[in-house]
Amino acid sequence: MKNILILAPHPDDESVGLSVFIKRKKAEGCKIVIFFLTNGVISKNEMWFWEKNKYEKFLDKRLNEIKNSLKFFKIKDFFLQNISTRNLRNNILKTFHKIQSIVKNKTIDSIFVPAYEGGHQDHDVANFIASQFKKKLNVFEYSEYHNYGNKVHSNTFIKNTGSETVLEFNKNEVLYKKHALSVYNSEKKNLNYINVKREVYRPIVKYNYDSVPHKGKLFYKRFNFFSWHPRVDSSNPKEVCKIISKFKNLDEI
Repeated sequence: MKNILILAPHPDDESVGLSVFIKRKKAEGCKIVIFFLTNGVISKNEMWFWEKNKYEKFLDKRLNEIKNSLKFFKIKDFFLQNISTRNLRNNILKTFHKIQSIVKNKTIDSIFVPAYEGGHQDHDVANFIASQFKKKLNVFEYSEYHNYGNKVHSNTFIKNTGSETVLEFNKNEVLYKKHALSVYNSEKKNLNYINVKREVYRPIVKYNYDSVPHKGKLFYKRFNFFSWHPRVDSSNPKEVCKIISKFKNLDEI
């Protein structure tokens, strides 16, 4: 593990799942590249009509947070797709080819991606895309958050396989994690449930992407009774699975 590519479906995923991991790996001399798969802002079509004219303002804020996060982690190599949040499923092939290019140009040997755990549809789609590289590279998944058993969990997998690497933090690392999360002020209310005492990752497991990540209500569907609200993802998880199922064996394309 020398040249690491972190797939962050949204600006903040690198901090939620891998803050201390990044710190430790950089100390070991590893090269870290981050690829932000979306810009972290919902599309204009999903915004309240009175907020549509503020889209550029929202986007600028997210871009500035990316800049500050990279500065905090002291990372210079990064890539960003100008794709709206909740829209990665419609850009699977484009994203796959971009990762191929990064892997080749940056001599990547290891990829890290959020787990297939229903935390966010973009996380789940990213996990599928990354799984297509495991024949040629080391592919790891990191847990962020999920709602298994109708209870919110963070930085812990739904089911352990015995291959997990758990990073338990010391006091300074807890502060480091908190600082990394604080960079994303726009997401402050969404990050107060994150575990700031540990991170966990493992080799990506084999998932059945034709099925939703777990039984019961997924994390991003917890507030489905407010499906009319822009901050609530009204997507049907089964439809996300159907879209993913159309792109089997991307590594052969």
